[in-house]
Amino acid sequence: MSSGKKKHKKKVRNKSKDWFMDYYKTGREYDEENRRRREEEGTASPKGLKNLNAFEVGCVIAIVLGLIGCFIRYVVL
Repeated sequence: MSSGKKKHKKKVRNKSKDWFMDYYKTGREYDEENRRRREEEGTASPKGLKNLNAFEVGCVIAIVLGLIGCFIRYVVL
């Protein structure tokens, strides 16, 4: 009945993951280069939350909003 051939499944690529990781890695390289250049120039970089890049600030904002949402859902309601 069967000819002995196995069907070869097509390997699926997650293109959105590839795009996101490429964007993330490029941003990290750019940020590291800027930090290295500022250190070489002797420019004082601010400490604390002012030293974060845009991606890190976005993550902090998402975490804070999530915590506020959990607080409202489980404590207030």
